[in-house]
Amino acid sequence: MTGDCKMSRAQSTLDDADFIAYLKKSSDLTEAAAARVLSASIEAGTSVERSLLELGLVSENILFEALANYLAVPLIDAARFDPALVEKLGLETSFLERVGAFPFQIDDKGGPIHIAMADPRSRDVAAGIGFYLGRDVEVALACPSDIKAALGRLSGVSTSGSGDHSASHQDVARLKALANDGPVIKLVNDLIAQAVQERASDIHIEADEIGARVRFRVDGVLWVKSRIPTTNVAAVVSRLKVLGNLNISERRRPQDGRASIMVRGRSVDIRMSTLPTQHGESVVLRLLDRHRLELDWERLGFPAHRITEIETAIAAPNGLFLVAGPTGSGKTTTLYTALSRISSDDRKIVTVEDPVEYALEGINQTQVQPEIDMTFGSALRAILRQDPDVVMVGEIRDEETAAIAVRAALVGRLVLSTIHTNDAISAIDRLRDLGVPDYLLSSTLRGVLSQRLARRLCPSCNGKGCDNCGELGRKGRIVISEFLKVTSSLSSEIKKGGRASLLEVARQEGYRTLAQNSEEILAGGLASEGDIIRALGADWDALN
Repeated sequence: MTGDCKMSRAQSTLDDADFIAYLKKSSDLTEAAAARVLSASIEAGTSVERSLLELGLVSENILFEALANYLAVPLIDAARFDPALVEKLGLETSFLERVGAFPFQIDDKGGPIHIAMADPRSRDVAAGIGFYLGRDVEVALACPSDIKAALGRLSGVSTSGSGDHSASHQDVARLKALANDGPVIKLVNDLIAQAVQERASDIHIEADEIGARVRFRVDGVLWVKSRIPTTNVAAVVSRLKVLGNLNISERRRPQDGRASIMVRGRSVDIRMSTLPTQHGESVVLRLLDRHRLELDWERLGFPAHRITEIETAIAAPNGLFLVAGPTGSGKTTTLYTALSRISSDDRKIVTVEDPVEYALEGINQTQVQPEIDMTFGSALRAILRQDPDVVMVGEIRDEETAAIAVRAALVGRLVLSTIHTNDAISAIDRLRDLGVPDYLLSSTLRGVLSQRLARRLCPSCNGKGCDNCGELGRKGRIVISEFLKVTSSLSSEIKKGGRASLLEVARQEGYRTLAQNSEEILAGGLASEGDIIRALGADWDALN
């Protein structure tokens, strides 16, 4: 009779409690962990193997090696999987993914087909495959990640480290319960508290072959801080997803979320991003500590003459003021500071941001939502119907936003925004590329501030390393900046000149480049040459 499924006696009578007792003898599973996983498995109605993996109590390799020994069946290595065999047999990849199976050997003389299964209880599934193919079936075990990866390669989708994605409502409830386990909560909270204490702007949790690496970004530089063992990675990532209100069963696609937690009595907002990688998920947390937000020009590191230039530009009743620079150069903080300086009861200020990073008192802030067609352009059109005096646009990145922003400035609004260019002069070229006519630029542009952030030498030890800076020799950052003031001469030149002539007129009006400002910072002993070079890159090379 074809379709007969040969399994060991143990496989057909697998007892969860008996297997857990066996696993305690062959691994480091403790009595408390064993009781915990049995309870979670019963409540969720899922296998103990899956609960063990989701809780991070045993690695997949150790678990399935023990399970194979317990059941007296072979454990198949991923190297034995041949995608060509699946195609030869005419089996649907989607079906095999759903049931967690992969045929790895067949007897050409009519003998049995050998199938690796991720779930040893899937007797009916194995028998059904045998019936479909008209063959007897012999079942072996394989790690779920190996089966997923092999089927992923067959379908052209990488599934390494992604786990089982067809989670039910029970799965989600169970994962949330596991993520709310006391030790996991403490681990995640301690990690965030440490990052806040060390003034980190970001936490990076990056899965690798032996667990996950944890790095903090402090003053723009990443530092390795600790490791998370393999047994805890899944629980930590699940906990973070619960905090960020993300789909904890989805590991194939990137996700973005937000959270707010209390750290030592103060609220810290978190922007969260997940990304599937070859060994699992990479999770990055952007920490937005409202108590560290300093909206003060001097504390941000601007010199007195630069403060005067900026405040003169934003004191205008209308026009366009831009802050230029790459990601991470402090542009948003500069704009927030500018808004805080001009905010008053007799002015209506509205912002459109992506996303809103900090709540500013007395200012109406809105966030773009592309999924409902709430783009910078559409939001800006709506804002202009709100009778604003001042408008802040998070970024001018397309023709529609550029056109609306410039025309708003033309009809009497003060518009503040950021733009991604290397220097202040290039902001004019960029607006031209976005279709803004020269005559509108010349009549609306009030000034362009271009900036970078460099690590500041610790004032206590002057870079030598001390307790105050954690032996790093650096503490905080300093702004390297240049300011392009649009005078009447420069305004006239915008209508007719290219970059070279604009630069010449600007220099005659007192314009000094980023690289020139960096020399002043070096001369004042505020930053090292290495940190300046890191911040400026090619701009430093151009000076030297």
